Amino acid sequence: MGERRGAGPDEDALGRFGARLTARVLDIGVLITMVFLAGVLADYAGGGFPALVVAVVVGYEPVLTAAYGATLGKQLCGLRVVRRDGGGGLGFGRALWRWACVLVGCGLPVLGIVNLLRCAWNRPYRQCLHDKAADTVVCRVQR
Repeated sequence: MGERRGAGPDEDALGRFGARLTARVLDIGVLITMVFLAGVLADYAGGGFPALVVAVVVGYEPVLTAAYGATLGKQLCGLRVVRRDGGGGLGFGRALWRWACVLVGCGLPVLGIVNLLRCAWNRPYRQCLHDKAADTVVCRVQR
């Protein structure tokens, strides 16, 4: 087990691999649905489909994460993204950087798989690569 550096949540408060994977699958479903609806809207509105797709793909996760601490998938799975140092919300810049790192991983298949799986073995914070880059952790929401 690695050393704990700085303040942060204890391991029991962190989001588990299964919940995080389920949340990601749900978010992918939401994104696919939104891209489909953007295509339908573009057909009726007369173009602009590429701009709508970029807005949906780039905006969905960072906007919701900055505003609410979680995407729809994470909310349904009882998860929340916070700064590792316990400083509260991410802010849009950090949330955008975190999402940009996810997208880079999606463009490089091996890196994308390692990124997704890394939270299963990373200790003590269960961080994926994008969490490490943005200095964030995913915690379970207390209900």
